[in-house]
Amino acid sequence: MIDLLPVSLLDWLMFALVALLVLLIAFSLLRRLWRGSPKNPYRQKLLFSAESAAALRLLDSALGRELRVFPCVSMSEVLELNPDLKKAHREQAWHELFGEKLDFVLCSPKDLKVRGAVMLVDDSLSKTDGRQRHRLLQNISDAGLPLIHLSPKDWPGAEELREEILAAVSHRPLDLPILGRGRVEPVIRLSDQDLPEDNDEPRFRL
Repeated sequence: MIDLLPVSLLDWLMFALVALLVLLIAFSLLRRLWRGSPKNPYRQKLLFSAESAAALRLLDSALGRELRVFPCVSMSEVLELNPDLKKAHREQAWHELFGEKLDFVLCSPKDLKVRGAVMLVDDSLSKTDGRQRHRLLQNISDAGLPLIHLSPKDWPGAEELREEILAAVSHRPLDLPILGRGRVEPVIRLSDQDLPEDNDEPRFRL
């Protein structure tokens, strides 16, 4: 029995390595036995944060049937890259757009054309992230998509918000007073052919 024990230092090292390997294998097998049957890999989560839910209720109250509100829409579903961009600029623009979402998209109820978007102000962003997000939103606005900014710290009233949104998505003169607390970006003019003809549709000009 004694003759089976390691004698040299090298033999002891080999013995220790083999013993450690056996212990690791045994520990792995025991963990699998203790773990039991695998649990469900998914669980439900909230669709809206408290701020997003409050904003959605406010938008529904302000707009009624005049515009349909779609929450949490991917920017790539609403915007596409300018084909005139050079390859390097296209890659950068796509990188900035990929994975980003518009908090709320406003569509005409008849043809579901996008008329504008609402973004919640995020005060938790760092200065660098805030500058990048501001640049992205400015590029979106320059592309002709009206943006309305809402701050969860200072909600406007439903009527104020309605006037602000309608002013942003219609063609009112810029020198007219616009009610509300959010910032409204410049918009492009749409032709009269885009206007709804259904008598049940709202009568403001889109």
